[in-house]
Amino acid sequence: MEKLDIHIVGLGNLGSAFVNGLSDREDINLYLYDDSDVVRKSIQDKFHIDSGDAVPFIESGVIILCVKPQNINDFFINNKDKLGSNVLVCSPVAGLEIKTIESYTDNKILRIMPNLLIRDNKGFIPCVSNYDDDYLSFKENVLAELGTIKEFDEEMFPLVTALSGSGPAWFYELSNQLVNSGQELGLSYDDAEMIIKELVKAFPLLVDDDSSFKDLVSKVKSPNGTTEAGLNSLNKGSFDTIILDAIQKATHRSIEISRELSNE
Repeated sequence: MEKLDIHIVGLGNLGSAFVNGLSDREDINLYLYDDSDVVRKSIQDKFHIDSGDAVPFIESGVIILCVKPQNINDFFINNKDKLGSNVLVCSPVAGLEIKTIESYTDNKILRIMPNLLIRDNKGFIPCVSNYDDDYLSFKENVLAELGTIKEFDEEMFPLVTALSGSGPAWFYELSNQLVNSGQELGLSYDDAEMIIKELVKAFPLLVDDDSSFKDLVSKVKSPNGTTEAGLNSLNKGSFDTIILDAIQKATHRSIEISRELSNE
């Protein structure tokens, strides 16, 4: 079976997550690019894979663009002629719409918005494309190995980005505030952090596909108990409104980025 060439451009947090999730695959040839000497050395030290500072002409395979939104238009201006017509352009760039990419290239385009859990093959990968088939079997044979895939209408991507792409940060910040509260009330920072980290590690064991999060909350709290007292304080403090506002702000920023990238 012929190996699939996958070119990853940009080796920051998301790019390195792709490398981590794909580096053991024997049916894939990985080609890596980043313009930072420091980043390339870090990738070499960790994965023992060479990388380049510039994208060459790519005749076939998949190019995954882990490029910052503010740099993506310059990337296409400088590299669009290096993409052969058979190359699948895969974009996880926040706010970058398919129509904007189509203004640079006639290639098939797959837009995705994975979270960083793809590094452990446990990610969630929303996707939408400008083609109907599973070109190069990329979704089934590659992305599906990195996590769960679900197709969405592109108009939903700003909200999906806020919930999934930014999602880990919401839980990290909540965890951070729990640690700070534990320290404020008498624990050492290290002890409070250990408690919360052990709790987070156990989450996969606590969540199941048959129970809603509302059901799971009910399983933890007891009438007039400690958990219910804390939940009542959250509700009194408009916790739901705070979360809604955060998601709305993140969604709106994604829409703003789309407009900036398309020069609307």
